[in-house]
Amino acid sequence: MTQPKSAPSLKRSITDEVLDQVRLNLDWQAMFVGLGLRKCEKRSKPNDWWAYSPFHDEKTPSFHMGPGGIWYDFSAHEGGGAIELIQKLEGCNCYEAGERILESGWNGSAVALAINSTAVEAGSSKQSVIARQSTSQAVETAVKRPKPKNEAIRQDLMPLCQYHEAIAARGVSEETATMLGIGYLPQGRSQLKGRIVFQIADARSGPDDALDRVILSHIGRAVADAEPKYLFYEGFHKSAELYAQELIWLHDEAAEQAQACGHILLTEGPFDVAVAVEAGLRNVVASFGSSVSKAQAGKLKAMGDHLGVEAVLIAFDRDAAGKAGATKAKKAIGQVGLKAKIFDWTAAIATSSGHAVYLPPSIQDVADFKPEQIDWLRRNGKL
Repeated sequence: MTQPKSAPSLKRSITDEVLDQVRLNLDWQAMFVGLGLRKCEKRSKPNDWWAYSPFHDEKTPSFHMGPGGIWYDFSAHEGGGAIELIQKLEGCNCYEAGERILESGWNGSAVALAINSTAVEAGSSKQSVIARQSTSQAVETAVKRPKPKNEAIRQDLMPLCQYHEAIAARGVSEETATMLGIGYLPQGRSQLKGRIVFQIADARSGPDDALDRVILSHIGRAVADAEPKYLFYEGFHKSAELYAQELIWLHDEAAEQAQACGHILLTEGPFDVAVAVEAGLRNVVASFGSSVSKAQAGKLKAMGDHLGVEAVLIAFDRDAAGKAGATKAKKAIGQVGLKAKIFDWTAAIATSSGHAVYLPPSIQDVADFKPEQIDWLRRNGKL
């Protein structure tokens, strides 16, 4: 009996993990130019480029590409991402396409992805390693600063994401999700696929010294009770950033609110911030967990100076880890010259018929509040 032939295995010059990093850090405009695509200047916009199809001759440009290298050829009725475009143009597999992008320097990260050249044989337990190589200047900087600040990236996952019922269930509107960069990633090769994606951004000086919003990375939160709860891309230093920190610098309301209540509100997670922003707060950030690093404390100090306040209200989760973390965070924040207060989950928030009213045990973190409850707590000087 003739045995069926097994499907040929793809030649893997790089790993799936490297391929994901290639997609994440793609400089799509550099790739567009490098491939020799004929751009139609008249029809193109800064982040919305049109070109003549690279697959056949045409008089009217039908090829569109945008952030992330997402493209669609309206004349050929085909589309995809950067990897798929290289595959179609050069007749190679996805791994060879990823290597082509790396070799051409079309990755937008400030540091280059280096590939361990050791081959991975079929059935082997060895895995190729993704390493971060820097220029000599970057290496020198890294020696002086063990955890360097995260560099801005060009990749924007939001065009691939969509508003999701898990976001709506938290009371976060589509408008707030769009402002913060929150969405569900339904497909693709990213390790964040099937998760709620939170874009991590910052406000940094551009060529004209004006502050602009830049993307630093993306993180993914499990929709259900899956582990790990949060996924971070390798190489991103979460302890160097605060979630939604760009709001502090780019929104005028942040200074007005901070001065009115006298503090910056510090929470644990992205959903805490999202619900607070839904309630109208702009002077709120999150520390990616129940701890505050020296770098984060320094950022809070800079924010306090910018907003004209000297205090931080720590509203970490109500559980034991949150309480312990808040105590340590208070010390770290105090060391940079800010006054730190801890939100008391057990204190009475009001009185009714002569009796004290307390927060119910079901509310375990800021994200458990409804936006209108946060608004009430803020107006009554509790939050």
